[in-house]
Amino acid sequence: YLIIIAMAPTPKAPKEGIEFDSLPWNLNLPEEHSYIHLTTESGEWTTDHYDPSTDKGLLFDSVKKYSETTLPLTPSTTSLNYGTTIWEGLKCFRTKEGKCIVFRPDKNFVRFTNGADQMCLPKPSKELFLRGVQHVVQENSHLIPPCGEGMKLYIRPMMLGSGQQLGLYPSPQFSLLFYVSPTGNYFKNATGGLNIHLETRRSRASRGGLGATKCAGNYAIALKPLLDAKKEGFLDNLFLELETYKTGALEDAVLQEMSAANIFFVLKTGEIVTPSLDRGTILPGVTRDSVITLVQDFADDLKEAMKASTGQESVTVSSRDVTVGELRNATEVFATGTAAELVPIARLATGSEEEAFDVTFPHGTQLPGGPVTTALLTLLREVMVGEKSSEGTKGWLRDPFASPEDFCK
Repeated sequence: YLIIIAMAPTPKAPKEGIEFDSLPWNLNLPEEHSYIHLTTESGEWTTDHYDPSTDKGLLFDSVKKYSETTLPLTPSTTSLNYGTTIWEGLKCFRTKEGKCIVFRPDKNFVRFTNGADQMCLPKPSKELFLRGVQHVVQENSHLIPPCGEGMKLYIRPMMLGSGQQLGLYPSPQFSLLFYVSPTGNYFKNATGGLNIHLETRRSRASRGGLGATKCAGNYAIALKPLLDAKKEGFLDNLFLELETYKTGALEDAVLQEMSAANIFFVLKTGEIVTPSLDRGTILPGVTRDSVITLVQDFADDLKEAMKASTGQESVTVSSRDVTVGELRNATEVFATGTAAELVPIARLATGSEEEAFDVTFPHGTQLPGGPVTTALLTLLREVMVGEKSSEGTKGWLRDPFASPEDFCK
């Protein structure tokens, strides 16, 4: 009898000749990428696309060369006309031992399906989403950087209405894509804490809108304010819940998030606080959720850093409304995101022709940040490579070269 044993894929070494530590936060080396493109016209994703019981499907026949195969879009493509596009951002990196890790892809799946529901797109199964992530990493393993600070293979699952129509209806066809890019840190060129503009004139999101949905429009609306802020010497914006801002009472206004990052404040009371998700205007970031869990599970490990930052030994974490005035009681402020990890903020201020506000944070000027920011960043990176764990961090690290059953569970 002839016995055929299927060999599990193994990661390739980082491709020689690429200076991974010099790569910017951008689409890099597209001539080296492969991506996955699935379509459906039935309004759902089926086991024809991926059948977890057999580990077979169109998923494996839909790998394209990024530099050779473009998307077949027409002028009437639904997503081009009506903005029905969602996407996710997650990362794969190598440990010192060379093991490859994808960080918390199950959280991205939950957010992706919530976005699909909001944008009238068909929800993929958890198995299809995670197997797509796993397969695109395997196809591009030569682009996973060696172990190093901030270096990663960024993974972007995306879904869009790709059918043709003129009317305002859900698309007659949908595309599910998975593509990658090796990158460095989002704020790679920062030489110190960030100088951030407090945006008081324009809104990123409002109640009843799509602020909590990771859709294309969420970023389009932040682009013009971002360019304007940079003209005034700022690196990014921190937006308000604009409905809470009354002229002459800026310090009572409620804070929201940055253009593409959540934000945390270390207050003099020993509280680490981030704006609440309850208003439905803030994106539920995976790194945001990770930081909250780390503070809860490793509070004792953070006491020394908290005492150095605030003089307090107690460490608490909360998600609640935070007002502008509370910034005056912060010793540290930091941004969080998949691309940014944790980055300190040195200053928050309004710009020209706005109500005056300016605060500089005692521990914000130096990288990697103040005592609490640095301790949390170290802790996050230790958890990411398996050097530390807790009850709350179980299941965070997934090996893309494990079996499909283990990766997709």
